[in-house]
Amino acid sequence: MLFVVSARAQIPSLPPEEELKGRTAGDLVTRLGRYHDGDADWGILFVPENRAVPDSRLTRLVVVRQRAQGKSEVPPVFNLVGGPGDSNVWGSGEFGPWFRQHTDIVRVGYRGIDGSVKLKCPTYARALDTDEPLLRRSIERARQALRSDYGRLRAEGIDLDGYNVVEVADDIEAARNALGYERINLLAVSWGTQIAYVYCRRYPDRVHRVLMIGAGSRARGFGLWEPDGIDRKLRDYAELWNQDADAAARSADLLATIRNVLATLPRQWNDVRIDRDKVRLSTWYLLRETADAARVFDAFVAAEKGDYGGLALLSRGYDLEIARQLSDPHGEYHGEFFCKTMSSGLDRQRDYVSEMDPPGSILGSPAAKLLWGAAGRGGWPVKPIPAEYCRNDPIDAETLVLMGALDFASPHEYVQAELMPCLKRGHLVVLPQMGHTDVVRLQPQAFERLAERFFRDGVVDGSGYREHRIDFTPEDTLQSHAGSTAEERRDGPR
Repeated sequence: MLFVVSARAQIPSLPPEEELKGRTAGDLVTRLGRYHDGDADWGILFVPENRAVPDSRLTRLVVVRQRAQGKSEVPPVFNLVGGPGDSNVWGSGEFGPWFRQHTDIVRVGYRGIDGSVKLKCPTYARALDTDEPLLRRSIERARQALRSDYGRLRAEGIDLDGYNVVEVADDIEAARNALGYERINLLAVSWGTQIAYVYCRRYPDRVHRVLMIGAGSRARGFGLWEPDGIDRKLRDYAELWNQDADAAARSADLLATIRNVLATLPRQWNDVRIDRDKVRLSTWYLLRETADAARVFDAFVAAEKGDYGGLALLSRGYDLEIARQLSDPHGEYHGEFFCKTMSSGLDRQRDYVSEMDPPGSILGSPAAKLLWGAAGRGGWPVKPIPAEYCRNDPIDAETLVLMGALDFASPHEYVQAELMPCLKRGHLVVLPQMGHTDVVRLQPQAFERLAERFFRDGVVDGSGYREHRIDFTPEDTLQSHAGSTAEERRDGPR
């Protein structure tokens, strides 16, 4: 299956420095090594940092190619993971046996992460390590910290205007050309689908087929997380909840439970601090996949009955995530994230702090409030990409779009209304009761069958999928892990 084993633990077999001297833009120097459990070509690709600037300095990107183990039946598959802020080399998992046997698999590293430039923002990450991160003053402090990181990176000579989705598409083309492929397939997930779309616009003759998972609308960019859209998905969940007799017996109105608990949330539980803002942020992130969403709803129902352990764990989870980002050398690359998102059409002057938390909303849009609130209004003032790549224009490539009906990160309604009319040979498959990447992870054999038949024959075959029903009464609850959180907070400092 796809995306099941992280490659982060791999030891790269990159060419030695003496082989890289004197190289020019477009050069790719490779060396045989291992990726996961097979042979692979590890390479360094030389590309301009900003192709819009004459004589722009060169930067290096890691490229990994797994050659087909048998007879190659289809053009190579270029893998594009999501994020932004995630590695396209180290964060990518393994492909299934058909792909390994019958096609080359190529991973072109993302600039700002997988190369000589690392766009990390420690000052911003430290600013997120605060109580009540969704308060206006907290977001303004995060904005100041982010602008400080922006200024530091600029002072180091990094041209941040070159770290956008158009440049990434051009990096893919440079790798294709260097590897000698005539045409390629694209397998893109989440934000990677935006890169795939731009590549199709710029290099239509080089595209064979495109498989998009959890796609978005190019005109909307990262403006996918509107509060009304999140509330709509929560209402969809509530309808499914009411169809489950065991769940409905625990709470007759799931949405009312969420509202009531958030409105009356205590600040302490068993000597553990509960931060409402952190609960909301963690809730939003966990709603993207259905198994996690079920645990979150279960925690809210338990809280309404007096057991706040699950929500205390969500609050603590925020703190642990920020600590990870500060300590993990492979943690979030916030600079890469904001370069891509803020250059791609988001309204920089919008008051996200107010508009993402409207009166009457069930949850609001906490992630958009924090992220765009910090990066907008001067927080990350990169140059926007050309307007032609911030709208939905037609593309000719045969494209299959696979979505979950309960996808909070990339709601399928936007794709159906805005993206699909632009795909001249587009096919949309929406799977009920599945979230953002559930469509891959929950039934991997069905997904591999669908992907194989599409790339090989151009056939949309979803026959391998079986009805998925969400278990709203999970055995492994958040509350069951809350005891360790309480002990941790009592035994040591934050």
